[in-house]
Amino acid sequence: MKIFCYGSNMSSERITERCSSSRFISRAKVSGWKLLFNKKSKDGSGKANLIYTGDGSLVWGVIFDITEEQKPILDKFEGLGKGYDELKLKVISDLGEEIECVCYIATEEKYLDNSLKPFDWYKEWCLKGAKQHNLPSEYILTIEKNNS
Repeated sequence: MKIFCYGSNMSSERITERCSSSRFISRAKVSGWKLLFNKKSKDGSGKANLIYTGDGSLVWGVIFDITEEQKPILDKFEGLGKGYDELKLKVISDLGEEIECVCYIATEEKYLDNSLKPFDWYKEWCLKGAKQHNLPSEYILTIEKNNS
């Protein structure tokens, strides 16, 4: 099962801690979406989230493959049904292939707050994964500046 990770799970170390079966597939991008740290967390901080813009905005991330058996584990870590919903997104891999992936996105207003900021340790996980997978440097700067 292919998962598109755009937040802290972009880090191979973090996703593997959660799902030992995870296997890196490719860097990927999706257009018409924007990265924000506006998903309310139990700890009072903002977690990574995607909002649909329909414009030329671009979000970069990483595709991992996990086993069906480990999907419920990731669902629990991601708070599926308690903030994040599961959405299937078609992303474009480095090879230009369109790949349908599962993605966790918060859409319900009660789980969103654009004034939130991510904790430094959380943003570091996001940056670690982005750098580890050589996402474009201008996109890494976008993560660094986002909700700072």
